Amino acid sequence: MSDKKNYTPIIESLEKVYGKPNSTGFGSAVFYEVSKKDIDLATIALDDYRLFMGDKWNAETESAWMSTWKKVYERSPGNAADILSELNNIKDADAKRSVPLLTELVENAEQGKLALAAAYNHPEISQVQLFSVGDGEAMSGLLLCGLFADFSACSVICLMD
Repeated sequence: MSDKKNYTPIIESLEKVYGKPNSTGFGSAVFYEVSKKDIDLATIALDDYRLFMGDKWNAETESAWMSTWKKVYERSPGNAADILSELNNIKDADAKRSVPLLTELVENAEQGKLALAAAYNHPEISQVQLFSVGDGEAMSGLLLCGLFADFSACSVICLMD
């Protein structure tokens, strides 16, 4: 079984493009958690979404931030891992419009694509899910979450207006 050290270069390459964990509620960030064995991927993703939103997520705003929350893609077991192709073939129209936030509208798009492929095409990624995020008004984006074989999880979130 792998430990965090094996994934460190992958996480660092994502962080160079999408940023370290933060709670700004705007832009992008990468979250990595070790050993989430007893928690499903959707719960991990939602926890990362809440962390990213920080003080913007509270009892009064939760319903707005949850208004667009939905799983828009899940890699089927046994399907070939090709995250860039998977993202480009998203069926949900709103989510499809947000895909460039992950693949094109970052400071170094080519480095971003390579980092996404290294992480989400990794042979030890056992699950991949994509969620739409936003406030139902001006803010929209995506949260891409993957689970490694050792049950560590990696999420990339992009949220813009």
